[in-house]
Amino acid sequence: MAYSTSAPPRLVTQAVGTAGGSEWQYSSTDSFETVAAADYFSNGSDLGMVVGDIVRVIDTTNNVMTTTVVRAVTAGGAASLKGGLQALTASGAVTEGVDRLTLAHASVVIASTIADLKKWAGKMLVIQNTSASGTAAHTVTITTGTFNGTNKVATLDAPGERLTVLVDHTGNGTIIENTGSVGLSG
Repeated sequence: MAYSTSAPPRLVTQAVGTAGGSEWQYSSTDSFETVAAADYFSNGSDLGMVVGDIVRVIDTTNNVMTTTVVRAVTAGGAASLKGGLQALTASGAVTEGVDRLTLAHASVVIASTIADLKKWAGKMLVIQNTSASGTAAHTVTITTGTFNGTNKVATLDAPGERLTVLVDHTGNGTIIENTGSVGLSG
């Protein structure tokens, strides 16, 4: 189901005297991954959503609630949330605040970049090679921060490889799980 401006998120608590911090609730049959897509709330600015607002997203199909924050409001008025899934099938930048990143191409290397891992402070980031086959050496390179206090490059070259990283306030990660043989370097 696509977002409809006739069924917007509702303002639950309004912050006074500060930018951000208001609380919203949004119920939909859409999964959190769908709602967390860039510019999902096409009229977010008109509703009064600002960066830093808290949003409770309720997936009524699966009876799951996810709490997140508004990460961006575009000049055109659309609001985007932190979290969700980003699926790359070609090289590109990793969207700030995604919870899961998948890399999928059997024969073409995907080179992705995280500009500043500090934007994930206090959160977990899961990176997975979801290619059906192949040994393309997909990479995720961090410009500022590290995966483990030392390494800035993760290489996933086999289907099913997965790296789970908990990020501290300085933008340095602790590897929680390395499934398969995700290579770390740099």
